[in-house]
Amino acid sequence: MIGYLHQTKLSELESFPICVIGAGAAGISLAVKLSRSGHRILLIEGGDWQETPEVVDAYVGEATAPHPKTTEFRYQRFGGTTHLWGGRCVPLDRHDFEKRPHVPESGWPEGANTIANYYSQALDYCDAGENDFTISSFGPNTKPIFSEAPLLAPDLNEYIERYSLPTDFGQKFRRELTDSSNVYVLLRTRCIGLSTNTEGDTVTSVTLHDGNQAQQVKVQKVVLAGGGIETTRLMLASREITPAWSYLDNSLGKYYACHYDLIFGALRFSGELPVFDFQKTVEGIYARRKLQFSAAFQAQHGLLNSAFRLHFPAYADPSHGSGVMSTIYLAKSILKPEYQAILNHGVNQTPVRGQSFKHLLNVVLDVGSVIGFAFNWLFKIKLAKRRIPYTLVANRNGTYPIEFNSEQISDVNNRIELLKECDRFGMPRVSVHWRMTAQDIASGIKSFNLLKKQFEKTKACRLEFEPKELEKAMENALPVGGHHMGTTRMGAAPNDSVVDVNCKVHGVKNLYIASASVFTTNSHANPTLTIVALALRLADHLNQSVSTKE
Repeated sequence: MIGYLHQTKLSELESFPICVIGAGAAGISLAVKLSRSGHRILLIEGGDWQETPEVVDAYVGEATAPHPKTTEFRYQRFGGTTHLWGGRCVPLDRHDFEKRPHVPESGWPEGANTIANYYSQALDYCDAGENDFTISSFGPNTKPIFSEAPLLAPDLNEYIERYSLPTDFGQKFRRELTDSSNVYVLLRTRCIGLSTNTEGDTVTSVTLHDGNQAQQVKVQKVVLAGGGIETTRLMLASREITPAWSYLDNSLGKYYACHYDLIFGALRFSGELPVFDFQKTVEGIYARRKLQFSAAFQAQHGLLNSAFRLHFPAYADPSHGSGVMSTIYLAKSILKPEYQAILNHGVNQTPVRGQSFKHLLNVVLDVGSVIGFAFNWLFKIKLAKRRIPYTLVANRNGTYPIEFNSEQISDVNNRIELLKECDRFGMPRVSVHWRMTAQDIASGIKSFNLLKKQFEKTKACRLEFEPKELEKAMENALPVGGHHMGTTRMGAAPNDSVVDVNCKVHGVKNLYIASASVFTTNSHANPTLTIVALALRLADHLNQSVSTKE
């Protein structure tokens, strides 16, 4: 069922045993699984089916450069940011959950690794196939990314990244939740505060606001399932009026992390060409190859967890000679702001005089490829249910830039804070403080140098770059804008974390958080798949603690 605050009776809202705040990947997954088990869920979403300007304004805040604006990579609508999601599905690695002496603040609490048991279910929710991230997913006789790659094991290994349709959770589960007698979806309603008893150990009510009126709603169990920034914002705002929550101050809002990203260097092959394009797994899922250092190798050299992918040349540089890439570059104005940075490999470049003419020349001289791309775009992207994730065009000079994604250490100075200014709903706006640490930079530099040494073991492959340029580039690496993690981190005790292993807020009997904000460490993997797995695991926990009501 679907409704709005102004047309819903208070008694109806207070009749639901579980209140879920946020209808993105986590909230929808949680509501779907619990409703299928017979539980009644109130699912509250600040947006509507589509975003509106007044709702977007609620995300306006401050962020230290080069972190993206607080309005970017965040969608306030039914389905949340899955409407923007590119579909990449990557699990955390086993050692990501473990205590690693060279990674500060690492080590998820005992039992957290059971999140990995839910990846198969999460992949089903995401429409991304089987829980197999080896190249055998392409079939029993699959060749490696290049013939000498197996010689680099066990230090450097090859895996795949799976891609969903991409799946917009709002579209996929809209009918099921609309028709469900167990779920009431409340749209255009923001939760702006949590109220507790005097002791602070029980949330007694939530304050809801639709832009016109505020309403106090009594609750039994509450799950905060918004994005990492918004969930933290609500917790910080509620902490300001809840003195009893002072024990959370060591961690709440702190240890904020994004992955950082760099496209650098030139991987050159003599003779053979590597596997570069997307391939389909045996069950028809698009996937791409990646290279990754083993856990033992990372520990030996003190590296953060990272991944390497072969990349395409910068769209903005017409020397690539590709009519397809020049067409995309010339059409850049139609892209979402979040996607435009990729055209220059994430670097803000001033347009060069005559650059547009050179791009037009590429289009004319390579018109055959442009026509082929137009066909693929129409039938494999625009009209296809399962779309090719993005365009891959190899550099004509035979080299491949390396795309590097890495985890960050959990740094207490990276944080989210409240501003004095409030939005139209009365919620304080946020300020996001982000920077790369010296260890982040050093690990990235060392990773590239060690990767170069690995390729020197081969006959056909060399990684080329200038060491001084590497240092400069790594210092200016960019945060991955949509990955907001760590500010309500999971741990064994409230002195260094906000939630326990079951995602329950320390010291509060009925408050849970299902968000990337609970990540203790952040791996190299984008968080969506793990967010869904986390929500499904929490659903099972709640299923055991809440009696079914017809």
